[in-house]
Amino acid sequence: MLGGDDSASRMGWTTKLLVICSVAGLVLAGCKVDSDDVQQWKETVKGPTRLRAVIGSDRYSPELRTEAALAIVEMDRNDIDALSILSKAFDELQRQDRATSETIVGGMIPRLQALLSTEPDLEASAPDPVQVRAKDAAYMVIPYAPESSRNELIRAVVGWYSADFEGRSLAGDYSAEQVTRALGAEAAGMLVDALHEKMPPQAMIKIAEIIGEDGDKQTRKRAGARLVTIEKAMEKPSFVKWLAGEIRASLKASGEPVDPARVSSLAVYNRENYINQGALPAMHHLGEQALVSNRLLAIADTKAGAEDTKAWVERLNARRATALKALEGHVTRAHLNRLLSIALDSSNPVEVRDYAFDRVGDIRSRDAIPRLWPLVERVGCTSSSCTASDKLAKRLRWRAGELVLSLGGASAIEPFSQRLPSSAGIQYEPEELEGYATRMSQMTPPPTSTVMALLNSPRWWNRVVALRYLERRGGEADIPAMKQLMSDDDAVTGQGWSELNPPVKKVGQVADAAIKALRTREQGGKK
Repeated sequence: MLGGDDSASRMGWTTKLLVICSVAGLVLAGCKVDSDDVQQWKETVKGPTRLRAVIGSDRYSPELRTEAALAIVEMDRNDIDALSILSKAFDELQRQDRATSETIVGGMIPRLQALLSTEPDLEASAPDPVQVRAKDAAYMVIPYAPESSRNELIRAVVGWYSADFEGRSLAGDYSAEQVTRALGAEAAGMLVDALHEKMPPQAMIKIAEIIGEDGDKQTRKRAGARLVTIEKAMEKPSFVKWLAGEIRASLKASGEPVDPARVSSLAVYNRENYINQGALPAMHHLGEQALVSNRLLAIADTKAGAEDTKAWVERLNARRATALKALEGHVTRAHLNRLLSIALDSSNPVEVRDYAFDRVGDIRSRDAIPRLWPLVERVGCTSSSCTASDKLAKRLRWRAGELVLSLGGASAIEPFSQRLPSSAGIQYEPEELEGYATRMSQMTPPPTSTVMALLNSPRWWNRVVALRYLERRGGEADIPAMKQLMSDDDAVTGQGWSELNPPVKKVGQVADAAIKALRTREQGGKK
């Protein structure tokens, strides 16, 4: 009996020891943990807790603790937040023993690099989950890594994004943008090498945006030069040939007939998309670089030849307009004359001229005004003529007029009102006069006294502009002067007046509407 009791007692202690070794108290003497245990725990319910305990215990070798950390990264499970567990483990360990945390992270780097160097599967709908966790883990443990090894982790993370930026940039807990902004200029610099002409246009734009915002001066300069090289490469026949090969392969894969003419047409079309929806918008984010702004201006200034086909002229003009749009915020007084020449060249299409006017406005130089007066003075449509040429002249008058007021300020109002054409039957649309009034209302300080003088102008359009200005910036004290025009029977002429609600035929109706709008604004302000 005694022997039986002794045997039962020993079995009880064995059971207790197994229980103790099966929970987080792994560090107690007698509990042996090896690599097999670490790998097995990746699949068990309590495994994550045990792996975290191994990382934090100095009873285990650095190699086993490193393996435990990597096991957390490699766990393919939806029931736990592996990265949160890993972060907490390193937070605790670093408070106790920073040197050991650096040793463990240093040991993780080769395996993380191996996971992140795997080529992307372009046929897959999403990146490999293990790679995504490895990327997030590599980024997360950078603060715990030895200083000499941090660049290795940064290169591994940024390199993973770069290999398939479009497919990977938003994957995981940290986007490429978050990572780059957190890591700073060094990471932004690594993205420069990811730029190439065959990458998806939206990916190119995003990388350029990140570099433009987070790169240092040298990085931005290098990226700008890289984009100029890429854009020029896209214009070469070899790029179109590559696109044609991609299109042929796609058509064959889908079972569609491969018609050479269709392939050629699609290749050219796609080349323009790569330029207009990729390279040029990307260059906008680095437009402060002289090399970039000069290239954009050169594209904008490129005119079609006399023998060029209509299709090519249309593509070129779209490219020119996009280049001017990309120059927004990056033009200076040095660019003024070239931009004015583009804007004022009647042989250029309207869209190109419009964007050129926008860039002239960006420069904010009064030096542009003398060259704009001729457009302001153009007659445009009259009651006897409104050809396509007349409509264009009217549109350009409106465009130039608003620009003169924006650049010239209050001192430009009086000469502007005198230079507006006054030919017999002249027409002014309500939107055009509204545009002039709006520009005047945006001036600081408000030019009310100057505009009030226009109420007495012999030209009905100047009186309308003054009324519309006072509607926006006038006060109760200005209403008596406005009321004097309520009996003004001069007709307003031009498209659009009859479509207003209610329709307007005379200046007096404009005065009535303006007074009502002013009072409504004043009452709203008091409330």
